[in-house]
Amino acid sequence: MTAPTFFDAWHYDGKSAIKRKVEVQTIGQQFFLLETERRHGPFMFADVEYIAQKGDVDVYGLNGEDGWRLMLSGPVPTELAAMLPARRRYGGWVDRLGLGKATVAFTLASAAAVAVVLFSPQWLAPLIPSSVDKKLGDALVGDFGGRFCSTPAGDAALKKMVASLDQNPQDLQVEVAKIDMINAVALPGGKVILFDGLVKQARSPDEVAGVLAHEIGHIREKHVMQALLRQMGLAVVLGGVDGNSGALVNNMLAMSYSRGSEAEADAHSMKVLGNAAISPVATASFFERLSELDGSARSGDKGQGIAGYMSSHPLSRERKKAFEKSIVKGKNYKPALTSAEWTELRTMCTQDRKAKSGFGFDFN
Repeated sequence: MTAPTFFDAWHYDGKSAIKRKVEVQTIGQQFFLLETERRHGPFMFADVEYIAQKGDVDVYGLNGEDGWRLMLSGPVPTELAAMLPARRRYGGWVDRLGLGKATVAFTLASAAAVAVVLFSPQWLAPLIPSSVDKKLGDALVGDFGGRFCSTPAGDAALKKMVASLDQNPQDLQVEVAKIDMINAVALPGGKVILFDGLVKQARSPDEVAGVLAHEIGHIREKHVMQALLRQMGLAVVLGGVDGNSGALVNNMLAMSYSRGSEAEADAHSMKVLGNAAISPVATASFFERLSELDGSARSGDKGQGIAGYMSSHPLSRERKKAFEKSIVKGKNYKPALTSAEWTELRTMCTQDRKAKSGFGFDFN
């Protein structure tokens, strides 16, 4: 039998606040704590856990014994250190790797997580069932806070335009919202919202058709779900998702797509405009006016101005050129709507007195 070995230590038994001067008596895989007239134990080394280092004191605990502490001052003797659990400065795998290697590993893992969030939506989005996409859109958008405009003639004009731009218009829900802003958004569930500011500022129904076809392109190319997955994923990786649905809708309205996605949506728009025999000239003109607003018209031939760097969309000036190139000379184009239908669509929100106006989304 191996002769017992003794080491000086301090001890709290977890039952009183008395700090006891003890000797650690080791016998094989177990040990006793000896006072002048009392012996505590036996305790198994396998049950001992490292707690912390305070100054030159190593503090150990015992599994299942709250408040039980064994404190060893100074360097722990080699014979005892071999029986006790190793020191933990940072915890688990960090101590095993070392702080430097662990930092590198954590950085690489974080970069990989962000990369997965950024790129996995491209193959995840097509796998999400359309029923889930629709339920998500219905839950998030609803009636858009009562801001959707509706009149019989205006609805009919909008329905005609959608049908000319998509082979399956029944999959889409296109609305005009009473918001005085030049914008349009594509949302989950095949929902497209044209803001009344855009409709009123448009000089022809062909301009609205070009923008609408672009937003439908985002839906058909699964860009909406990709962007939503990316946004939600980054929120989780970088700090958590706000559970308020109103905040989520507001964020979705500001949701941006990659330049590649924007280019694909533009290509979709040019294709369906061509199929519908609607001239892309008006859409090119629309982007020409936008280029005056975003500064790209003054950014030089290569489009490398501030707007080019800061915008998540392709430069309006470059988009104008792309639509101009899609014009087919000699083709018999026709307007997207008749003059009467265009008037009904433009004045739909003015006629609908029940529709609420402005922002201030509060979806609960």
